[in-house]
Amino acid sequence: MARHPVHVQLPDWAPGRGVIMQRASRFAFGLLIAGVLAVAAALPASAAATITRVTITMSGSETGLLDDCRPGLIGTIVGTGVVTFQRVDTPLGFHIHETETDTGTITWSDGSYSIIESIDHLTRNIFDSGMRVRTNAHEDSANTYTADGVFLFRETFHEIEHLTFIDGVYQVRFERGHFHFFEPC
Repeated sequence: MARHPVHVQLPDWAPGRGVIMQRASRFAFGLLIAGVLAVAAALPASAAATITRVTITMSGSETGLLDDCRPGLIGTIVGTGVVTFQRVDTPLGFHIHETETDTGTITWSDGSYSIIESIDHLTRNIFDSGMRVRTNAHEDSANTYTADGVFLFRETFHEIEHLTFIDGVYQVRFERGHFHFFEPC
């Protein structure tokens, strides 16, 4: 059975955008998290670890989406994104763990629909020695069904980014994105 790439033009904030399509909501989340980090950085240093936790939930919708796999279809997406964030400050530096989970549904003009989800696990370690380590593991998927709920196809995307900064030198490693398609579109 032939496999065909599924290309869906999603809004910036929507799940399934991966590295190919950046989410505008990341900018808003980034600003909020930067504010939290600034407050946490202003706290006095102590021998004990200081932990800061934040959860942000955002919902949205957008119309006029195009499905490159099925020309002529126009979709409307409704989705929710949740970011959980934790920063641990220690005398040697700090560690950040962030998880972004996005879910949504695209309803297509022929009545079919796609259930989409995306998850990012991001960690950062920044040490007083100047060493920095950052890793982002990304996965997203879409299951598409007929208007009657009959499964049509599934697509997934996986990617890992890793960045290390030691002694003034960056080392970057990317695991190229892997697309997987189940059933032709």
